[in-house]
Amino acid sequence: MKDINFISEKYRKYLLEVLFAEQRYYTVFGADFTQNEIDKLLVDADANILLFPLSTDLLSTILKSTSFFDSGVLQAWAKEIWGIEEPYSVINFDVLKNTLELKDTILLKSVYDALGIVEDYANQVGDERLLALLSKDILLQFKDDLADYFTWSESKTFRISVNTDVVHLSLKEIHIRLSEKVNIYQ
Repeated sequence: MKDINFISEKYRKYLLEVLFAEQRYYTVFGADFTQNEIDKLLVDADANILLFPLSTDLLSTILKSTSFFDSGVLQAWAKEIWGIEEPYSVINFDVLKNTLELKDTILLKSVYDALGIVEDYANQVGDERLLALLSKDILLQFKDDLADYFTWSESKTFRISVNTDVVHLSLKEIHIRLSEKVNIYQ
């Protein structure tokens, strides 16, 4: 039986289920071995994030094209992962536009994960507007607070050191920009 975790780690390519505009889509995220193992998302020629309604559509497109990052390894991954329905991870972009509930650690973890993917994407394509939004002092502190809780486990309870209303506005701005940079494959 094929194991999503084993295959993903073998190729360092990860099938993501992305929640966006209240719909489920699929894309791939992973290391580009042709460029110093930089983490990348699948993008189109205009540097928009490519999202697919079905994982089979995503994999078929990867197998037919050599224009994506790390194409040889990506195609080998797509062949081996074919038939596996479950994603490696779920990324919820819609949480970036929602009100923050500080007691909802699942929601906060989703925000943390989404921001990580958005930051990797912004660096990948050099999106100055997204990078500027992500580097606002208040958002940097918020991400530090999230990292202290989720990554470093420096505290047993989540503590936020910034104004959540301002953070919420910043996250909404990021979601708006992200919405402009998504291409849903038809």
